[in-house]
Amino acid sequence: MKNRLPHLIAMLLACLMLLSSVSILAGCAKEDAPDTETASGQNGTAGETSTEYVPDIAKKNYNTTFNVVAIGFNQDLLILDEDKKRDGNSLDEAVYERGVLVKEQLGVECEFADAGDWISYSGKIANTVQTGDDAYQLVLTHVYQGVTDLVTSNSLMSFTDLPSVNLDAPYWNRNLMESLKVDDRYLLGYSDFCLSSTHCVVFNKDMLQNYRLEDPYALVNNKKWTVDKLFSLASAVSEDNGDGKWTVDDYYGISGWGWVPLITFITSCDMKIVDRDEDTGRYYVAYEDNTEKMLSLIDKVTTMYKANYSYMWPSVNYTALKFAEGHSLFQLYSTTGLISLATEKIRFGVLPYPKFDEKQENYRSLNWNGLMGVPASVNKAGNPQMVGEVLELLGYYTGTVKTAYYELQLGAKVSEAQEDADMLDIIWKSLVSDIGLVCCNSSGSMDNLVYMLPMICESPKKNFSSFMRSNKDSAQKGLDKVFKQ
Repeated sequence: MKNRLPHLIAMLLACLMLLSSVSILAGCAKEDAPDTETASGQNGTAGETSTEYVPDIAKKNYNTTFNVVAIGFNQDLLILDEDKKRDGNSLDEAVYERGVLVKEQLGVECEFADAGDWISYSGKIANTVQTGDDAYQLVLTHVYQGVTDLVTSNSLMSFTDLPSVNLDAPYWNRNLMESLKVDDRYLLGYSDFCLSSTHCVVFNKDMLQNYRLEDPYALVNNKKWTVDKLFSLASAVSEDNGDGKWTVDDYYGISGWGWVPLITFITSCDMKIVDRDEDTGRYYVAYEDNTEKMLSLIDKVTTMYKANYSYMWPSVNYTALKFAEGHSLFQLYSTTGLISLATEKIRFGVLPYPKFDEKQENYRSLNWNGLMGVPASVNKAGNPQMVGEVLELLGYYTGTVKTAYYELQLGAKVSEAQEDADMLDIIWKSLVSDIGLVCCNSSGSMDNLVYMLPMICESPKKNFSSFMRSNKDSAQKGLDKVFKQ
């Protein structure tokens, strides 16, 4: 059995990731609001304005608090008190103003509530549901830790049971939520309020120009950005500094952490860890739905992993190649890491993960965030109407937050880097989830299957067939237990 330390590291990494969502947002949400705001939802790109959808929520005064449990998120991107705002920081201003708008319209103060750490929080929430204590109105979960516990303990209510929630509004990611339904109930949600974390591909603009390589932005826009194209362009760069050793001091076409980021290739190539049978509704391990395609992807990624043009550091005991030092054309990157990269001198671009081939219609980005859940105690002892209205406005008023977040990630105004911002739009609009990742801790075998691709890359003794023989049946039993199927 593989050492579990890499899994713990991956869980901690996912826990520390930030959030951002899928779109940019529309105009005003209350009667006395300005006529237009930053463009919203899945319609439009950064910097546009739109009035396509305005939530029908009248002004009122609930005179109450809205308690949010945020596990592992950057809380300053969710709720920010006035005394914590940094002067001249547009993101701080936008986050703070969102809270002010909600309070002015509904008389609701959004506050953080403590429900323990990322290991214990689900048990605390389950206990409040059992006792009928309306202590929390929203929980933002870990990417997978505790999620199945919340589901199996009946601790969450469906978002469709909140009278004022409109899941067809552009600030909700309905597609992502559809893939996570339990008994046709939307127990797990996702909206623009969740500033999401996923993985992307960054590239060195100067190095690309120096090697006279194809424009990857044009490839993305023309739907020609594929795994083969990424690895082909990367193979053009492989330069040893003369000492005969391949280290961080040499030059590579592609680099990255050979662990969590590799999992997203399965999603970006339109394959799933776990899927749901359309006829029976049963969740099942889906790796063998297209075995030929899966084997092809594994071969492509493992070949890249071992090539001289790549520097992929292992799950533990590694020396990372710092992209900002200019030694790699491409690097697999967390979207949250763009913020620190934007402070460096390097000229970089941002790309979605590639498709499997040109026949694949859409780009797909795996959500490495937690999810939204409304404790079932809200339906028993709380105010579902109020909770739904707050959630609607938090999603709706995220337009300026999203624009400011883009600018922080790019290190420039969106208007000055529109091409780069367009790529961020593509990434967030393509955000999807996988029930396999969400149920990662339902069994050790599911955990192994989630991390199958990086584990095969690290160990020449492991392959697809051996992984399926060792883990599929046990993982399926874990799914059957979670979903009572």
